[in-house]
Amino acid sequence: MGLSIGGIAARPAETRLTERAVAFLSNGAADAKALIEHVCQMPGAPLVVAEAMALALFAQRPEFARATDGRWSLAPEPHAQRPTVAVEGVREDRSSYDATFERDELASLSYVVVDVETTGTSPWSGDRITEIAAIVVRDGVVAERFETLVNPERSIPPMITNLTQINWEMVKDAPRFRDVCEQVVSVLQGHVFVAHNADFDWRFVTAEVQRATGQRLSGRRLCTVRLARRVLPQLRSRRLDSVANYYGVEILARHRAAGDAVATAHVLLRLLDEARDRECRCWDDLQRLLGESMAHGPRSRGQRAMPGPVDKDTTA
Repeated sequence: MGLSIGGIAARPAETRLTERAVAFLSNGAADAKALIEHVCQMPGAPLVVAEAMALALFAQRPEFARATDGRWSLAPEPHAQRPTVAVEGVREDRSSYDATFERDELASLSYVVVDVETTGTSPWSGDRITEIAAIVVRDGVVAERFETLVNPERSIPPMITNLTQINWEMVKDAPRFRDVCEQVVSVLQGHVFVAHNADFDWRFVTAEVQRATGQRLSGRRLCTVRLARRVLPQLRSRRLDSVANYYGVEILARHRAAGDAVATAHVLLRLLDEARDRECRCWDDLQRLLGESMAHGPRSRGQRAMPGPVDKDTTA
């Protein structure tokens, strides 16, 4: 059984396809075609084939629910709490939320802004975290800060060292992720998970937590890249440098976890102000602003599913 603690949560690990399906559906309900195209990496899968595969793969799994219109979603918890990050974690299936949760005012929510530095772009290919920072934002101010270097238990490619200035000498005596995992999860729990290009950071954090504990994070997520696209259409780029510069936010240490996370936290506060100016008062309003196509829809075939090899903000 998964452990749920009012926010980011964790549950026992499942198969790779199940993990991919949970990650995809944590962004909202999807039809069988979109689900199978993403999970099985089958772009252009015929609808009838996708529906048959989805039924075969997921119909008997308790994590998933299929609506009468054929759309798949994450199954609601029996006694769902507010779906912020928990160990079983950040739960983004809107159909599973109580109406009172959807009406949670943005100002009443707390956020944890996360940034990770890594050895590469894919935890599924053996890349690991070398540094993590988590900044808790509550009542419009930075309320808590956690940061640490992490021994990735593997080499750091020279191109990554050139980007982050993190080398093996810096991390060889640092704690391994499993040594700090409990502390990381404690910081994440109970807050909305936020990052600039959130898919990247979420992917790595969930992979590391699962490797260390056998549990999977779930919960509510907010990507500041996506939000910036909605509220700052005049910007040509929504990279962290560009958005921070627009708001006059200084990045004290670019491509280091704490520097990027602190800057993103200040950017988040400004973006939420912009959202409120657009009549966003509660979480559901924010989801409508982001739009179903951006917040929950599948990627277009030409869009990269992973960030570029050097800078994880390339999708911004």
